[in-house]
Amino acid sequence: MGKSGSKLNKKTLQDLIENTNFSEEEIKQLYKGFHRDCPTGKVTLKEFKYIYGRFFPSGNADDFAKHVFRTFDTNKDGYVDFSEFLTAVSMTSRGSVEDKLRWTFGMYDLDKDGFITRDEMLNILEAIYDMMGPEVIESLPPEERCPAKRRDKIFELLDHNDDHIITLEEFLEGAQRDKALVEVLTNGILKK
Repeated sequence: MGKSGSKLNKKTLQDLIENTNFSEEEIKQLYKGFHRDCPTGKVTLKEFKYIYGRFFPSGNADDFAKHVFRTFDTNKDGYVDFSEFLTAVSMTSRGSVEDKLRWTFGMYDLDKDGFITRDEMLNILEAIYDMMGPEVIESLPPEERCPAKRRDKIFELLDHNDDHIITLEEFLEGAQRDKALVEVLTNGILKK
């Protein structure tokens, strides 16, 4: 591993076949592309921010990229390796709606305590708004241009017991009731 022509070891390949929604051939092709773009076999936060910035040139994607990176980097070693990358991509692109929502919940739950606070929600929404850029934000209806107002609306929809936190159960239940809410929470990132 680490050389652009390196092969995926059999154990890792088997684990990815069993734990992602990709076929063996797809995994091998994606591995080649990953190692072509990331010859070290790992992506740093700096590289991740650069990649995200290219997709969102009119805004500042740094904070949002940091949140996505944190969610991809499941072993918390400061890098995203191929297995972490493919597992996250599988979940967000080919997983069930519930898989996608669980992944999204994990991104919003900044301190990993099992619920989303109003501050955590605002932190992610501000990062999304920064990433979209001022032109996109100006094109939104006036009541949706402010991350704090959007956060308040989301909490109104999801926080049924008014305890100022959203549990995973509330998050999943709310999304099942309101498909438009899924779009707001994921910002269209987790397409079915």
